[in-house]
Amino acid sequence: MLSKEVNNSFQQRMSSVAHAAIHLCYSPGDMYFGPEGCKRFARECGYAIPDFTLDRKEQDHLISSTYSAICVIAYRLNPPVNSKEWINGMREGRDEVMKVRGYT
Repeated sequence: MLSKEVNNSFQQRMSSVAHAAIHLCYSPGDMYFGPEGCKRFARECGYAIPDFTLDRKEQDHLISSTYSAICVIAYRLNPPVNSKEWINGMREGRDEVMKVRGYT
């Protein structure tokens, strides 16, 4: 079970990420603009998941909350991908970093 402290820390960090990324998501040429940029943003956010927990179920729980907490906010209520695409991107990033760090 994910501790309340870890969950709160994760939510705080992801809120900061969403607000910091707003200026990188909105206009053509921006780093995270459009569907491909949004998927890249999701993967990069996914890299942080193992910093909070190494338990796969807990990671999936954290990831499940990120579409509305990060994507929808960063894209000013008009995200270019749906929640399934976002979550898949988060999982890709998480899986990549878990492999690089030798956890899988």
